[in-house]
Amino acid sequence: MMKILRAISAVLVSIVTLSISTGCSVFSNWDNQLGPSDSAYLEGRLAPCPDKPNCVSTQATNREQLIVPFTYSKPLPEAKEALRAVLSKMPRTDIRKEDGVYLHVEFRTAVMRFVDDVEFLFDEQTKTLQFRSGSRVGYSDWSVNRKRMEEIRNQMLGKI
Repeated sequence: MMKILRAISAVLVSIVTLSISTGCSVFSNWDNQLGPSDSAYLEGRLAPCPDKPNCVSTQATNREQLIVPFTYSKPLPEAKEALRAVLSKMPRTDIRKEDGVYLHVEFRTAVMRFVDDVEFLFDEQTKTLQFRSGSRVGYSDWSVNRKRMEEIRNQMLGKI
């Protein structure tokens, strides 16, 4: 049994070493996938969450994925600047697209560099900031997206 485990370990080490030395990544698949801003929002609606527990949205139709939107009272440019300021202080964060009332932000995990996509959509009529936060790959995220959005909410309090 020990010989089999050593053989498997040796093969795995060889694969990882070869990947690193050739500049390839065995994990590059999720890095190349399109984020939601590549398909854009339609008529005030963000992309729906997939049927997996790794996504939360203010526009979700099921309770497990539903999260309350932010409200804002400041003019749109000030509210957007406050959001950008909060995002700029968060590690491994990249604003990928900003289009009027819409922002698409990528968050990367520290170790495996997984990408989580977060979309923000300012609704000027209701003065709400709709959002969707979801993992690009995988099934469960252990509530990372929900916790991130609640952290952003806490940092935004009184600023918008």
